[in-house]
Amino acid sequence: MPLAKLLPWLCLLAAGGAQAAELSCGDFLSRQGRKPAYIVYQGCQQNMARQDQPFEARYEVDGRHAQQAEAYLRRAYGLPRLQRYCCMWDSTRHSWRDRRTGYSYVMFMATEETPVRTRAAWPRIERFVVQVDGYAQDP
Repeated sequence: MPLAKLLPWLCLLAAGGAQAAELSCGDFLSRQGRKPAYIVYQGCQQNMARQDQPFEARYEVDGRHAQQAEAYLRRAYGLPRLQRYCCMWDSTRHSWRDRRTGYSYVMFMATEETPVRTRAAWPRIERFVVQVDGYAQDP
């Protein structure tokens, strides 16, 4: 078969199988260009004990900025509104796919146990945790 006939097929194969970059641990929110300074990156590790072995990036938010962070994460990623369950504030997990890379992410925001019962009192909570799990394959 002449090279001129093979070239279009080779281009299609190369384009269809390539992703922007291989997924690795890191600050996922900064990589997507969407992290305000009050969401502070704490580190990342791959959890080999979990199914699909996701990369887990952790962030902290000071209680003074928690309402601002929640609003931002809701607007930018669709994170559900935090609710008080038992003795802590927690969002349900939310997932999305990065359209540029095709990788899937799962996010949640929560506190540790706290006596704080109203949103207005969130500044009294020392820290909120945000976790973003990155999956190279669909979870």
